[in-house]
Amino acid sequence: MASIIAELLDRREVSKYLIGIADVEAEWDIYNLSSYMSEWIRVSDNGIAIDEAQSERCLIKYELWDGPPPLCDSWDGTWSGSVYLASGAVFAINGHDGNVFWGAEFDLGRRHSVWQVRIHRKRLGYEEFTPDLVSFTLLKIQFWLAPL
Repeated sequence: MASIIAELLDRREVSKYLIGIADVEAEWDIYNLSSYMSEWIRVSDNGIAIDEAQSERCLIKYELWDGPPPLCDSWDGTWSGSVYLASGAVFAINGHDGNVFWGAEFDLGRRHSVWQVRIHRKRLGYEEFTPDLVSFTLLKIQFWLAPL
């Protein structure tokens, strides 16, 4: 069974204008992805564009695993795929009105590697306080090395 190696809960709330998760040394690559989003996740080298425009705010937790982590069945949505990262370190990027903001840096510990990624999404709500009213999303982003 896989074990968690490192984790980081970025306590900075990301505003409604989340662009995605990018490699800290090649963040510009993500801007090509986010111009048109037909799905809630799009990937290219050094970036994962995430469409969370329905939420005013979100929090992100990063996890590094030594193998495929167990699924989180209680979450609203899950995406799985892979991404090449040049530096092996990532952060969230959000922007609004010409300003760009960066989240905390999460170091995966290996440069120039392809990583398996699973992103879980949970939109918060309770009884008549629907997710549309609460407008807060949690994202759990799990990484582990892709098999060679």
